[in-house]
Amino acid sequence: MDKVFKTYDEQIALLNSRGIEISTSIERSDAKKALQHYGYYNLINGYKMPFLVNDLEESADDKYKKGTKINEIKALYNFDARIRRIFFKYILLIETNIKNLIAYTFSQAHPQENYLVYTNFNRNLRDSNKLITNLISDIQRQISSRVSDPCISHYLKEHGYIPLWVLNSILTLGTISNFYKVMNQKERQEISKIFKIQDNELENILMYITPIRNFCAHNNRLYCYRTKKPLTDLSIHDELNIPRTSQAKNEYAYGKRDLFAAVLAMKTLLSDMDFKKFLKEINNALNIFRPRMRVIEEKELLSYMGFPEDWRESLLKIKTDCCEGNDKV
Repeated sequence: MDKVFKTYDEQIALLNSRGIEISTSIERSDAKKALQHYGYYNLINGYKMPFLVNDLEESADDKYKKGTKINEIKALYNFDARIRRIFFKYILLIETNIKNLIAYTFSQAHPQENYLVYTNFNRNLRDSNKLITNLISDIQRQISSRVSDPCISHYLKEHGYIPLWVLNSILTLGTISNFYKVMNQKERQEISKIFKIQDNELENILMYITPIRNFCAHNNRLYCYRTKKPLTDLSIHDELNIPRTSQAKNEYAYGKRDLFAAVLAMKTLLSDMDFKKFLKEINNALNIFRPRMRVIEEKELLSYMGFPEDWRESLLKIKTDCCEGNDKV
């Protein structure tokens, strides 16, 4: 069915007919301001799921739970915006750390113009030729798109080459994750042992948090994040006593394809101090949203996030070992 333009009053009438309580003049005024500020698509279509009786993201006949009001949907929208900012902030800490570790380790192991030399990468990987050539091409594209950057232009003009540690400022987390993927195993392990994990685990973690980072950067809905590509099994899954599903895949019931999996990944890569700050900020965001919950129960919200009810307490009980004098980030 074609979507036709509706005025704010028509949008409000539609929402009211579907069960959202908009009966007083104040509620109508609040609803109109919310629609003007956020837009129907971003606010309603983006955050209606927990409020629907049928719990379907796409439905021609949405029906809202009794007591649903625009202000609670708006509060969920704002909660999501808060946790996006929090995740983005701490993923950037990880990104900076990983970039510097890769630049140092790789540059130490290889001569000048190291990242442009095909033979400096692991050629024993499956599809190594494609992976390495694509990486080098991607780096060159990012350099050419940033030639006006003072740091880039200075090194190109003075030296005709940009050291990897200078490129850190322009390479994306996706690119640096692909870089780590094709590094020689000895160099990969030098980095992964800092975090007390295997190199294949670090590779998977970087690949998992990259789309989370992009979701945050582009203001995509985050709280109900799901992906088909799971986080690898980590020791922390067992430490938290996460149950296994009864399905054929027999994977952990949560912390694999959801937002909680990103939390476990960040637990692995952040320092104890930064991780505690991260948890505190997530908890503060919940504390702000909690008084505004009327229709949604906190247990239900946590389920959408993939979080267990005792998420904070259980995570704080797990101590991350210091890593060879380097407290990670």
